[in-house]
Amino acid sequence: MHAQLAHRWWRQGPWSTNPLMRLPDRIERTAFVLGVAVLLLLIPVAATIGSVTYSDLSLRSQQQRAEYVRADARVIDAVQSTGTGSDSTTLATGIATVQWSAPNGSIRSESTEVPSDVQIGETTPIWCDANGNLVPAPVSAVGAVINGASTAMFVWVLGAVFVGFLVYFTTVAGDRVRMRHWDSDWKDFMQARNHPSR
Repeated sequence: MHAQLAHRWWRQGPWSTNPLMRLPDRIERTAFVLGVAVLLLLIPVAATIGSVTYSDLSLRSQQQRAEYVRADARVIDAVQSTGTGSDSTTLATGIATVQWSAPNGSIRSESTEVPSDVQIGETTPIWCDANGNLVPAPVSAVGAVINGASTAMFVWVLGAVFVGFLVYFTTVAGDRVRMRHWDSDWKDFMQARNHPSR
């Protein structure tokens, strides 16, 4: 059965010598074949972009972990929830003001994201630079993998959507051309038989 489908598809390709296949049909089938080829070529391209993204994030994470210092900060005000967990009743993260000691001994305070279940007076881990300034946490290894895979998938899906629209518009244009040809042929046929044109 697969062999029959492949043979039928091959006979309907733009290279077919069938005299009944008009130019719009060949253009439409050529666009489809090129679209499939582009989608296949996009796979290694998207994989390469995803791999580069992962490598960049991984290298940046290593540099940040070498430059930044993890410290414990004390929560000094109530946590304002900003996100939810797996269900609507489980709060995951929130924003609160935390206080910590810089390397020079000065006390710093700033608002940052903390676990939602942290209470006033409890400590939470933060990341600081060499001057004791609060910085975002370095990207984890899992986060780098997820970002790389997401980037690769996004590039391929974006290319697939673009190719799909091109093939669709080619098909629509081909349908319109065929309809005009059929209308013209029908009018010629009716006039040849001395019937009024419809």
